[in-house]
Amino acid sequence: MPRIIDTLDAAAGRTPAELDLGIDYLTRVPSPERLISEDGTYNPGWFERFTGEINFEASSAFRMALHRFFHLSLDTGRHYLVWNIADFNRAGNTAILVADKEKGTIQQESLSGLFARNKVVVSADQRRFMDTAHDSFIEVNPQDQRITFSVHTGRLHLSGVAEQALGPPFVQCTRFHRGRGSLQWYGNMRLLHGTLTQGSEVIPLPEGCLGIYDRTVGHQRGLQNWNWIASVGKARCVEDGRVTDLGLQVHQDLKGAKPRVMSRKHVIWVDGRLSKVPEAGFSYELTDPETRATGPWRITSPEGRSRDEWVDLTLQPSFHRREHRARVLLNVDFNQYYGEISGAVRVDGRTWELEPTFAVAEDSRLEF
Repeated sequence: MPRIIDTLDAAAGRTPAELDLGIDYLTRVPSPERLISEDGTYNPGWFERFTGEINFEASSAFRMALHRFFHLSLDTGRHYLVWNIADFNRAGNTAILVADKEKGTIQQESLSGLFARNKVVVSADQRRFMDTAHDSFIEVNPQDQRITFSVHTGRLHLSGVAEQALGPPFVQCTRFHRGRGSLQWYGNMRLLHGTLTQGSEVIPLPEGCLGIYDRTVGHQRGLQNWNWIASVGKARCVEDGRVTDLGLQVHQDLKGAKPRVMSRKHVIWVDGRLSKVPEAGFSYELTDPETRATGPWRITSPEGRSRDEWVDLTLQPSFHRREHRARVLLNVDFNQYYGEISGAVRVDGRTWELEPTFAVAEDSRLEF
């Protein structure tokens, strides 16, 4: 229903190309008491933390627009691991991808269930994601923020525990139209212990390797289209030569999103601090429109390095994962690209040059 309504509204001109509600997403504000206000709309803002009630039942949006997912990735040195549990109301998905950087190979398994076969369940506090059909879960501990996971997709199994790393998570609520919105946690993690199983091969994962996560819940637009990139690794300070951990996540709505929202989710973690870059965008070319393979990606601020805060990054894809489904009630073209990121960022008066680091990027369209 949200997809049909949004498609008709866009065709009739009732949906603006961009939604500008005058919300300041560049200044942190206190957490609201409730995620959704009395008028049925989301309370938007960039929060230091979210401590309010998550009252989805108060939303004026379509119930079937409630989507929730927990996405994680981990760089172990040899392997780059990506996994998720997602509930899209009418569909659920649990997936694992293993990219072997030494062999140049990729293994992936994705399990989906439609309608009654969707067995993904999310706890009321939105911290525990479970796929009861495949005995999988991802959970955030409310006391110490540790992430525990055990995910199974057939021949691939991932289990372990990770702690919060590089500083506090980025927490933002973004408001959309028709009473919709999303609450999002971006963050970094450091593995305490874990195991990857590929068929009969059991591989202990190295303690201390770094990863990222994105936990998102809320009533989504029926027509979604975005770019996103995330990485965590080492960077060198140009001004004083120090080397430290640096994490980044950058998101941008594309033209297929109805309507586009300038949520300014361009986030950098360095020296234990979380900062936003005001402007950032993506550019790349499809080398094969049929498969959605691309050449190098550029992620830059519009005025280059002339601003006080900027990003100037290049991603060279080495691996590509695609899930493409077109059915009556959904149309999904989900593309993830994995490869080495390089370049520099500037925040808080310092410029940081990234050491060679693996990253995950997305060029995706979801219509539900």
